[in-house]
Amino acid sequence: MQGRTWAIVAWALYISSFFTAGITAIIGLIIAYVKRDDLNSTPFGSHLTSAIRTDWISLIGIVIGSVLLLVFVGYFILFLLGLWGLFRCVRGLIKAADNEPISNPTGWL
Repeated sequence: MQGRTWAIVAWALYISSFFTAGITAIIGLIIAYVKRDDLNSTPFGSHLTSAIRTDWISLIGIVIGSVLLLVFVGYFILFLLGLWGLFRCVRGLIKAADNEPISNPTGWL
């Protein structure tokens, strides 16, 4: 498969994880780690770096949000985390479909 296809698959798996309790995000993370070195010299290496970063930040945010559910702040944190993750995934999917790299794959947005 081409780099563009791997990036689209990774982002699509991340988006579908909103409906599969995160199971497909694990598959997307594995794909991103396996294919990142092969695609680093292409515009799609930035997509896989961004996907990996999105996954780990989301995991940390889920842990923090889950702990803070006890004081009800966690609901707000988890909601914002979901919006942030969805934004990054949709943006990545659109840029991959347009053959564009992620301009700052290690950034927050």
